Amino acid sequence: MVFPVQKKQGFWLKTAFCALSLAGALGFGAGAAQAAAKMPLVVAAENTWGDLAAQIAAPDMRVVAILSSPTVDPHEYQATPADARLIAAAELVVANGAGYDSWADKLVAASGLLPARYVRADSWPGWEEGGNPHLWFNMEAVSAFVKHFAEACAHIDPEHADGYSGRAAKMQMAIQAIEAHAALLKTHVAGMHVAATEPLFTPLADLLGLQMDEQAFQLAIMNDVEPAPSTIAKFESDLKEHRLKMLVYNQQVEEPSVRHLLELAQQSSVPTLPLSEMLPPHKHWQVWVHDILVQTGQLLGVQQ
Repeated sequence: MVFPVQKKQGFWLKTAFCALSLAGALGFGAGAAQAAAKMPLVVAAENTWGDLAAQIAAPDMRVVAILSSPTVDPHEYQATPADARLIAAAELVVANGAGYDSWADKLVAASGLLPARYVRADSWPGWEEGGNPHLWFNMEAVSAFVKHFAEACAHIDPEHADGYSGRAAKMQMAIQAIEAHAALLKTHVAGMHVAATEPLFTPLADLLGLQMDEQAFQLAIMNDVEPAPSTIAKFESDLKEHRLKMLVYNQQVEEPSVRHLLELAQQSSVPTLPLSEMLPPHKHWQVWVHDILVQTGQLLGVQQ
């Protein structure tokens, strides 16, 4: 996925909850495409971080994401020779880290890219080995990434340092707007019991003060291990007895045990929230997260 060069940026608010949204992306004619090809290249392992990078780097750098399809499981992705060539040509590479995309670590090491030009989201001070790897839903991790990436851009392209800094500042405002939205929503939903089929939603659940149950099941699915029968039985009971107010599931996981729980949730009238590990088409990261918060509030009975 290639993130187009954008000539201008701005941010807007949907009431008190909204976040930064960039102005429309330009299509390329032949001349513009040639000019873009001469720009410094940023390669992102996933389109979540690629979108954040593009909102800071454009219009002075070109950003390309390797993973963008919602049908690809990032945990099982096998890098290709084309990926290796792309990273070898990059001035900067961005990735999630946290063991989530270790294939990118290997390609970067093989490319000889300087460590300062490899920006990983797990480099923020709050990250600990074994922590939740879904860092694009962790506001502290995203904020640290934005700061680190803008500094890396300015280091290799000091001529446009003010632009990188200014766009990063707007992105920090977008993150703050999301946090404000979450804080208001938290006053209505804190303490509610919810569950997920894997720990994709957990950073947002923590932000909202939700009680995340069925964590043993989630870890088993994330690590591609069959959950214990007792773990499944507890999950089933909590759904049937309506102890859970919402079930969040990863659309990219097709395990039979997950499908069974989704069917049981529907039969038990427990609301379900679908999520993906890839940024949906035609959305910026901040709009995506804002929409997830709105949908979460609606499913939990909050009027917004």
